[in-house]
Amino acid sequence: MASFAGVALVLLAVLVIRLWFLQVVSNQGYQQRAEANRLRTIITEAPRGAITDRNGKALVTSKEVLNLVALPQELTSDAGTRTLRHLSRALGHPAGYFQAKVAKAQKVSPFEPVVLQQDAPPALQAYVQERQAQLPGIELQAAYQREYPNGTLAAHILGYTGPIPVESITTYREQGYLGDETVGRAGVEGEYERYLRGIAGREQVEVNAQGDIVGRGVISQSAPRPGETLRLSIDLDVQGALEKALKAQVVSSGTSTGAAGVALDPKTGAVLAMASYPTYQPDVFESGTPREVRRVLTSPGRPLLNRSIGGEYPAASTFKAITASAALAAGLYRPGELIEAPGSVVLYKTRFRGFNNEAFGPIALPKALEVSSDTFFYALGDRSYRMRGWPLQEWSQKYGFGSPTGLDLAEGESAGLVPDLAYKRQSCNRKVDPINCSWRPGDSINMSIGQGNVLVTPLQMATAYAAIANGGKVITPTLGNAVVDTDGRVLRDLISARASRALGLSASNLDVIKQGLLLAANGNEGTATPVFGNLPPAFKVAGKTGTAENPSKIDHAWYVGYAPADDPKIVVAVVVERGGQGANSAAPAVCEAMAADLKFDSSRCGTAAKTN
Repeated sequence: MASFAGVALVLLAVLVIRLWFLQVVSNQGYQQRAEANRLRTIITEAPRGAITDRNGKALVTSKEVLNLVALPQELTSDAGTRTLRHLSRALGHPAGYFQAKVAKAQKVSPFEPVVLQQDAPPALQAYVQERQAQLPGIELQAAYQREYPNGTLAAHILGYTGPIPVESITTYREQGYLGDETVGRAGVEGEYERYLRGIAGREQVEVNAQGDIVGRGVISQSAPRPGETLRLSIDLDVQGALEKALKAQVVSSGTSTGAAGVALDPKTGAVLAMASYPTYQPDVFESGTPREVRRVLTSPGRPLLNRSIGGEYPAASTFKAITASAALAAGLYRPGELIEAPGSVVLYKTRFRGFNNEAFGPIALPKALEVSSDTFFYALGDRSYRMRGWPLQEWSQKYGFGSPTGLDLAEGESAGLVPDLAYKRQSCNRKVDPINCSWRPGDSINMSIGQGNVLVTPLQMATAYAAIANGGKVITPTLGNAVVDTDGRVLRDLISARASRALGLSASNLDVIKQGLLLAANGNEGTATPVFGNLPPAFKVAGKTGTAENPSKIDHAWYVGYAPADDPKIVVAVVVERGGQGANSAAPAVCEAMAADLKFDSSRCGTAAKTN
């Protein structure tokens, strides 16, 4: 009996202590939980900042829309499941379509709204509003959606937006995101997310068990803060002209698989235009159907590939300006020296043929650039091979080949390839072909005309020719111009601090190369004279054609040039895949872009030439 009484006393003591703990120690915590159950935080989305061209013309804006959303915390019961099934069927989806969306979101953020359909059309808005009582947990919520007033124009520059990837939500939340925002996923949308993103507004209200606002109503609130405006360096007119010209050349060729082009200000590195064809509609990842998204992702034309920075091609004869720089700087060639340029030449028991086996006799470097003599440059390649050191590789790297340019669109930029002995050893098979593991004379000879293993991007070629045009400064190409407020006042300069470096080629040697490039576009035998020779004197072009061999047996067409030749304001590089001879397709596209920038009549541009 005594032991029973003792147990009873112990149990009573435990009960008293537990009551004291609940009422005194945990009281504040339970009060906070009860308070939280009566409060709801309403998030007001902020619009992303606009993106404009250098003159303030809109490239991307944000429009206000109404999204159909579900509130997961109010749809956990059987009634909620029925609501989602009913709504799915009513809108023509499979019965479990919306339920699957909500279930997936609940695993990540169970208390945040789930977007069921963006930009609900008027008929859907009316349907939901008329049946609000029968659709608990379903709302129409104001949001913003990206709008592209110029369609696909500049798609590869702008990139696209989309939901935060599930695997990245934690990282974004550490940066202050809620987790359900639309963010920049590619292009400048992603590169400059920190400026373009808006800060959502918050409103805390007191609600009853049904979620209706009661009592004190609004407890606290902060207004949404729109994102800042990003002004790009591109010019809408030049961008449009370049894209139109690339498409026209691809379509008219009948064999081309794509094209790309870049236009730069050679003095500052500002990107005036950057185009890649085929292209895509940039809002497809935000508002496109699954079928539309799948079509873009699986298209054999690879529309998502930004060929201007990610396409790697043999440089062909456009590389002869780089070979000339190496020869002049390393003393392999003396200005004024004449070198025999036959139709073909035998070196190391191998016959190396010139384009169409055309012979030009003894000529100097400017003339060799004018007529694009392969055999002249074979001789320079042979001299480079015989010389101690690696002048061709050294000067290729000085111009920036073999490395990304530093463009403020790092994702997707290729480094290209400057082949050397290390590359040969890494890529060869010692058991099958041990001889190919060494650097052989033919490697230097082929490299001298931009063939062999040389690979470049259009952006790298434009940057290299910009260094020639501006007198020897290698600039960093830049898409971002400034971050500005709603009145256009500059909040942050994005271009003036971009790095540049000296090329290291003397002014006299640069003049020899410039003379040759001017002749190549205007001389009596210039490879691109039929395209540029009729331009007014104030808009004379200097540049080089290129016809790049590739495994498909149909050559890629290149042209890289700058204008006006005596005071360059624009440099343009264009490659047309499987486009044939350089002056036949690439050069006319370059001329169209230059006409849009320099404001001359594009009808003065010729259409074709006959050589490389």
